[in-house]
Amino acid sequence: MPYPLAAARHVLRALVFASALSFAHAAQADTTIAIANLGPHPALAQAVAGFKEQMARHGYVEGTNTKYLYSDANFTPALMPQMFSQLAGASPDLIVTITTSVSQTAISAVSDRKVPLVFALVTDPVKAGLVPSWDKGSARFAGSSDLQDFDAVLAMGKRMFPHATSFSTLFNPGEVNDVVTTQLMKEAAARAGLGFTAISVDAVGDIPQRAQLMRGTGFVYITGSNLVQSAIPAVAAVAKQLKVPVYSAETEFVKTGMAAANFAVSLKSVGANAAHVANQILKGTPPSQIAVIRPSPDDYITTISRKKFRELGLTVPASFDDCNCFAD
Repeated sequence: MPYPLAAARHVLRALVFASALSFAHAAQADTTIAIANLGPHPALAQAVAGFKEQMARHGYVEGTNTKYLYSDANFTPALMPQMFSQLAGASPDLIVTITTSVSQTAISAVSDRKVPLVFALVTDPVKAGLVPSWDKGSARFAGSSDLQDFDAVLAMGKRMFPHATSFSTLFNPGEVNDVVTTQLMKEAAARAGLGFTAISVDAVGDIPQRAQLMRGTGFVYITGSNLVQSAIPAVAAVAKQLKVPVYSAETEFVKTGMAAANFAVSLKSVGANAAHVANQILKGTPPSQIAVIRPSPDDYITTISRKKFRELGLTVPASFDDCNCFAD
């Protein structure tokens, strides 16, 4: 009976192959990491990319021994609890929260207190209520901050725009990050001898009118504000009309022609710093024993658009000739 024997062998091989696939699949999902993001945006995507790249260097390779689950709230706070319910339902080993508002929501939305939380792109995690101090995390939370050194930011701004005697910024008074950042800029402006105009915007629709207050300032500095970043085309349009250069915390805006220059913490670096925290937690260190990671001098990047300077009737200072930082 050769046919039944061959068939039996075929079935046996199929079973062995299926078993091998099942084992391989299990091996590829040793660690499950969930990422909760505010919404789809190039700046936020950089932090996620930096996190994954650094995790791979720590040995957590996507598709080999690590599985990533991703969800975002499409910039809609009301969707955040649903986002966390979906991610937490998969029982991840760790949840990464991108931005302050997402991180704050995680505290109540993730009911399983055994799941550690790692934040990224949070300016002041202490004031945001995520950790008790900069020196240690909470029982559940640890992470990396994107807090800028505004003395350095303004020193670079004065170097890029040497005729500027003042600058402005837009901020959302309802966002903790924005309030903290604006106060720090105000203090740094006084030290730098620059006039400072803080323009509050409560919604994207406010920007075209409110941004008119940038008129007459030497440059407008765009921070990591979620609201302002999501409306950068509107800000750039008003700034162009007023002939005010946009100096940004985000590199991509320079590359896409909406900002003249950038000097800020690399968001990929912030994501990579969060990966250092996640690696410690996954290896057994409690979040409460991990200090918040702040950006180091090596985490800053500079980008300049010659084209945008020309459009505004400005000249890039000669001191940047050899900086290897031009986008065009």
